[in-house]
Formats: sequence, structure tokens, C-alpha cells
Amino acid sequence: MLVLGVGLAPAGAATHRPRSQAARSPERAATYTLTMPTREMVSLIRGQIFTDSGRFYPCRGNSACSAWGHDIALSNPQVAVDGPRLVFSVHLVGTYAINQFFAPGVAGDLVVSGVPIVRGNKVGLTQSTASATPTSDVAFRAFLEATHSQVEAMLDQSPGFDLAQYLAYAASDPAIPPPRLPNVQCVDASRIHLQSVATQPAAGAVDAVVLVDPPAPGGRC
Repeated sequence: MLVLGVGLAPAGAATHRPRSQAARSPERAATYTLTMPTREMVSLIRGQIFTDSGRFYPCRGNSACSAWGHDIALSNPQVAVDGPRLVFSVHLVGTYAINQFFAPGVAGDLVVSGVPIVRGNKVGLTQSTASATPTSDVAFRAFLEATHSQVEAMLDQSPGFDLAQYLAYAASDPAIPPPRLPNVQCVDASRIHLQSVATQPAAGAVDAVVLVDPPAPGGRC
């Protein structure tokens, strides 16, 4: 469920939009607008999170949902934009421990969505919803009926994706997939400040605006 905030800009599509002529000075902060299409989000999610033969196990070591069963596996992630909302769908299989005597298998397609927001220097979600597709089996729909409010609370309360730290890593390592700041080879995460994040429905993408402070005297970068 935590994957919904990831990824906000391919290197080729990122644009640098200085707020003023002075902003182009290396002594001033620079503003960047990063744009990432949903197809590139899916690629990033698959490569960074769904790494266990195309699966991801969200409840392993996660006290928020470990009682549902450590074997719950997610696969086939898809991302779309619906107005101001980011929509994430994924296939889920596993067992749901209703009690110590009964743990039925569940299988179905989970659809979660929310409005992306800035939470500190991270991308989070608000107004989250969780639902099952009509083709999901009866056990899965019953499972989600019993747990959807908890899933939605997990999404709304999650600290989100640390975009500033990711951009700092990507700046110094070209092997890391985008998003990345254009023409920036080294930057400390403390210099990156996430200003806003929003969907771009017409382009099927998400925009993030970040402010990068100039290097401090004697700093690492």
C-alpha cells in the first residue's frame, strides 16, 4: 500500500524552471518541476518493490497488518490518474486469519486511491479509499469489507515516500532509475525541499515541485 507515492520524474522529462533571473545564480536556491508518467511509475515500482519474482509481501514485519497473514502477496501493479487522485491496482493472494481455527484463502484485485500530498519532504496520500473489483472472489471481498477502513487509515497515516532522499541518491548514482534532478550530480538530501505534488490528468502523470538550496560553504556538495 506504501508504493503509491513512488516516483515523480524521468530524467528526460524533468524541467528546470527558475523562479527568476537571480535563481540561476549558483548562490541562490533553484526550483525544479519534475514530471513522471504513470507508465514510468509502474516500471519504477516493479524494479524497486516487486522484486520477489514479481511479487511484494506487504505484511512481513509490518505490525499494522501482520495479523492478516505473512503470506499475503501482491503482484501485477498498475497505476493511473483519475482527476486529482492517484489510483493503484494490484492482484492479491494469500490467507486471511479470521480466527485461530479459520484462515481462508483469498484472491482478488485490490484498487486503492488517494490524493497525493506533501508530508514534510515526503509524498503521501490523503482521502484514501480501498475496494475490490467485481471479479474478486467472495472470500477476498469479505476480507476487504472487514479491513478496508484499516487499509485506508494505513495509507492516510503512512509517512510516505522520501522523495528528497531518493533524489539525493539518484543524483550521485546514474544506475538508480529516475526521478532525478537534471544536471545535478551531487546534492545532500537536506538541501532538497518538496514544495508541492499534484496529478496531471491530461498527461496521465504526476508533477512534483522541489526547491534545492545552494551548497553550504565547506559542504559535501
